[in-house]
Amino acid sequence: MAKKIRFSYDGLETAAEGMLDTRGRMGLADVPVHYTAVRLTVRIRTDESDERLGRLSALVARYCPVDSFVRAAVPDYVVTWERMG
Repeated sequence: MAKKIRFSYDGLETAAEGMLDTRGRMGLADVPVHYTAVRLTVRIRTDESDERLGRLSALVARYCPVDSFVRAAVPDYVVTWERMG
């Protein structure tokens, strides 16, 4: 998506945390067997404006198939974009 809108950056990192009750997978409790919460942090190094960064994040949320899949499957999914220092 960055290439499509000619968004310039020179570093990108992601980190994710999730909440999963493994008792469901082990058959020990009647709880969901999938993640119930996911926190994704995208860290990017760029000189682009905050407006352009917001546009990039919105386009990724709209068109990225992985993001769309997780968003549909996980009831509590939050993505945070941060600038790298």
